[in-house]
Amino acid sequence: MSITAPLLEVCVPSGIFCWRNIKKVENGETARGSVAFAQGAKMAQAAAQYNDTVAKTAHNASSIFNNLSPAGKKAVDYTGKAVKWATKNVNPLICISSGIKVATSDDKIGTGISEAGALAGMFAGEGLMKLHQNKIFNEKNITTLANAMKGKKGLNSISKYMLKSGNAGKIAAILKGVAFVSASIASYSIGQKIAEGYKDKVKAGLGIKTEPEENKTAEAEQKSSPVTAEKIDRKA
Repeated sequence: MSITAPLLEVCVPSGIFCWRNIKKVENGETARGSVAFAQGAKMAQAAAQYNDTVAKTAHNASSIFNNLSPAGKKAVDYTGKAVKWATKNVNPLICISSGIKVATSDDKIGTGISEAGALAGMFAGEGLMKLHQNKIFNEKNITTLANAMKGKKGLNSISKYMLKSGNAGKIAAILKGVAFVSASIASYSIGQKIAEGYKDKVKAGLGIKTEPEENKTAEAEQKSSPVTAEKIDRKA
């Protein structure tokens, strides 16, 4: 399987995002499953588009559906359209999953403020990266860097690898993907942290009382290990 720069450009960020969303599902954010699916579908779509072997296999597999009944073909067609929609609408799916998180939260206002800040930060960070990433992470810059490393102790072998035909473009694609993910995660965290700082003030302005964290912790501990007055009396 030949791994090309365009394939890496899609699969590196999508792969990391997919893994992170799977972890979020494991931690209880079940709505993130749709986002993980969409990221996985993007990788599969890129593999079929940018790799001849995968494309041929996909074509052969799709020919199996030619013998399906009209109802079966319609179901497959609907599924294909749903997958295609998911790959093109990852951000709306993220927003939907955040909406579900807010709707199922005990503190809907507070969670809503935190999620809004986090998403605003994430979209702003990703937008900035999209504006500048191609100017920074490209084959020309990687080649220039490799030439600067040439002949230097401990870096010569790395330079040779980078200057090998096709490698500069692949390295640029990998770095671009990692940088994009890093910017997305960092800006999400920053936006969330800023929103958290204003959450209680906004709630106070709306006349909503915020329960102290120590009360929440005590209540959670009481629920996890309840000891009733009746049990205490029996022990006495």
